[in-house]
Amino acid sequence: MEDPNQTIIPAAFMALYSANGRPTATRAHVEERHDLCEDMAAQMTTLCDSLEHKHDLSKEEVLRRCWMGLLQDGSGVEPPEANWVVARTAELLEWPQPA
Repeated sequence: MEDPNQTIIPAAFMALYSANGRPTATRAHVEERHDLCEDMAAQMTTLCDSLEHKHDLSKEEVLRRCWMGLLQDGSGVEPPEANWVVARTAELLEWPQPA
């Protein structure tokens, strides 16, 4: 029986925890990681908007800098999650997707 309280996880995020069409982690773990990454993307929207205007940076440069920060040790996310967080941040800001 399916839990009606389960979070809907986008396919792009589920792909981070799949190999050959099979899950590589438990549903609970994926939900936990998704919640963390979604929260991080939401928080990064304010930072990105500020960087763009305060430092007169292009949207692409702002996202690149955030991505580089997420790749640092201690960021709390793995590299594939960092890619997803930056793409989700761009989506939330209605900016073009980074290359």
